[in-house]
Amino acid sequence: MMRRILIHGLALLALCCLATAVMAGNSANHTVTVTVNSINQVAIVGGNLTLTISTATAGSNPNNASDSTTCDLNWTTNESDKKITVATNLAVQKFTLKVVAQNVAGGTAAAQVTITDTAADLVTAITTTLGTCDLSYTAIATAAEGTGSDVHTVTYTLIDE
Repeated sequence: MMRRILIHGLALLALCCLATAVMAGNSANHTVTVTVNSINQVAIVGGNLTLTISTATAGSNPNNASDSTTCDLNWTTNESDKKITVATNLAVQKFTLKVVAQNVAGGTAAAQVTITDTAADLVTAITTTLGTCDLSYTAIATAAEGTGSDVHTVTYTLIDE
């Protein structure tokens, strides 16, 4: 009999513990924090480009070479007051290379830029946006400059305005 009481007592104790655990509550909560860091990305789409100057009108400097379809520039920023600058790695250039941003979405195009080793504004007034533009390059040479090649590494940088 004592054994039966002990078994019933243990069963009753287990049932009470289970009931207490189940009745502890029907909801729970915690805090989840989402943090978004600064995002400033820029990418060239379209690859490398060669501009070849090979014609002229007699008595005139060579005709410019241009391309406005090969390369695009894309950017993403979740910050305000940004701009994109452009510069070349060549401190000394024989020929002139210019670029202008066309069909700009997500900023304001600057006027055509002569690319030098000092960064110049290409697109301004960029703020919390996904942006894109077509890059339109023009190469210019004079007869007096002769022949040759300038090989540029052109860098676009998304920075504070």
